[in-house]
Amino acid sequence: MQNEKRSFLFLQGPLSSFFRELGQALIKNGCDVHRVNFCGGDVFYWPTGNTVCWRGHVYEWPLWIAELMERKQVTDLVLIGDWRPLHREAIWLANLRGTRIWVFEEGYLRPGYVTLEEGGVNAYSSLPRTPESVHKRALELQDKKLNPPSGSREDLWRQRIPKIFWNHLGNVLLWPYFHRYKTHRPYNFEKEFIGYVPRVISLRNRRKHGIIVTRDLLNSNIPFYLVPLQLDADSQIRRHSPFTGMLECMAMIITDFAKNAPENAFLIFKNHPYDNGLRNYRRYMRSLGKATGCSARLRFVEEVKPTPLIKKAQGVIVCNSTIGMFALSQNKPVYCVGESIYAMPGMAVDKKQMPLSEFWTALPQPDEKLREDFFRVLRHDALVPGNFISPAGIRDAVAASLVRMGVTPE
Repeated sequence: MQNEKRSFLFLQGPLSSFFRELGQALIKNGCDVHRVNFCGGDVFYWPTGNTVCWRGHVYEWPLWIAELMERKQVTDLVLIGDWRPLHREAIWLANLRGTRIWVFEEGYLRPGYVTLEEGGVNAYSSLPRTPESVHKRALELQDKKLNPPSGSREDLWRQRIPKIFWNHLGNVLLWPYFHRYKTHRPYNFEKEFIGYVPRVISLRNRRKHGIIVTRDLLNSNIPFYLVPLQLDADSQIRRHSPFTGMLECMAMIITDFAKNAPENAFLIFKNHPYDNGLRNYRRYMRSLGKATGCSARLRFVEEVKPTPLIKKAQGVIVCNSTIGMFALSQNKPVYCVGESIYAMPGMAVDKKQMPLSEFWTALPQPDEKLREDFFRVLRHDALVPGNFISPAGIRDAVAASLVRMGVTPE
């Protein structure tokens, strides 16, 4: 397919110029490129060049996108988030016509990588799901030494903030033109902004409290388990788990901890660094702690690095966060209460392997060979070096994506 004339159709992408730059690179390599803009933010990031705007009613979308794919003879569909409304219908229709589907997401391993898989990501991923298939695939691969771009999560977050603002500015200014548009997120910009303001104001106090709690834990002999929270709006929570949101996930973990964990152990919740503040997790944790009689053994921290806590924790409990893979790399027992690509015997534990009630004391150790083989498969089949934010990261991700898509030779 490398020598055929290929036609790429881009739907929504990350909040940056990444999709536009990838499209320009595809054009330079002889491909046709088209883009659908759904909102003002899309226009601000890809204003001109083979673009068409979708402004219709949701009921009209299937026929409209099917006709567009036929008219442009689309061979490849490119998008971020294979679970978003409108994206799902486009994917099903693309499958019907034999179109290849390229799905981007934030990297399974971060920072330094983005996820790019053909067909789907996360629960829809085609990655091997058993130890036997992981080992078999790893034997077929040469483990390439990738050099991810430098830059910490904090650096990328600082660069991300103006890009988020630019997207929302486009949505506000062009709302009359895209008045039917509804974000895939459960909260609109105005509501999220209201949540972020007090978090910015309280940042120093929250950081100070987190440092104190973390220091006390690290300097004590108290056994503890770590629960890194995920974003409440994350598709991993709302689509690939049995929970409607993080509060429900917390309730399940705390009640099980109160009943089954060792009585001298603590449970530490670490908030997500990008949390929008619309859920008061600390207050909810305290309420559940009192209700279950374990409030004295619960702690909540923010604005601290997770690595020291993970290294000393007895085990790590996640829904299906990518931080679970980092915990595995530190040889820590990991339990997934949701559906995860890395939950399998010898890696992370899930309910198919044992109930959470047993994990607190069983703490099965990950298999080092399986973990390394899984990471090898992950890097080769699902990740490309780079990021969606920094200029250097975008350049690396564009170059690697062209190779993964079979547009340029490896």
